[in-house]
Amino acid sequence: MAQVYTKPAIVRRDPVALTAAVKILSITKPMMAPPPCWVARAVFGESNPRWLLFRDWLAFQAPVWLRSGYVRHGEGFARLVRHSALLRGLLRPLMDRAIRARFGARA
Repeated sequence: MAQVYTKPAIVRRDPVALTAAVKILSITKPMMAPPPCWVARAVFGESNPRWLLFRDWLAFQAPVWLRSGYVRHGEGFARLVRHSALLRGLLRPLMDRAIRARFGARA
């Protein structure tokens, strides 16, 4: 019996809720390989779980052309992003907007 995905509510200043959201995302998804998130990890950092939230948006709400381009060119682009504060500064608000679109204003 498959588990049903529940959209988590996230409060930025509540580390327990954020940890719960990450756990929910990791165990309640359908059996589908999510796209890699090289760029999101470069933008948010490996230790910031927001890259997981962006990965969820990318897997389930992103336009097909963006998802395809991300999978095809993301690894190389992430190398540039890691070394450019300007690119990280430009991409982070866009990724945050995608996360809010998926999880609501409190994400």
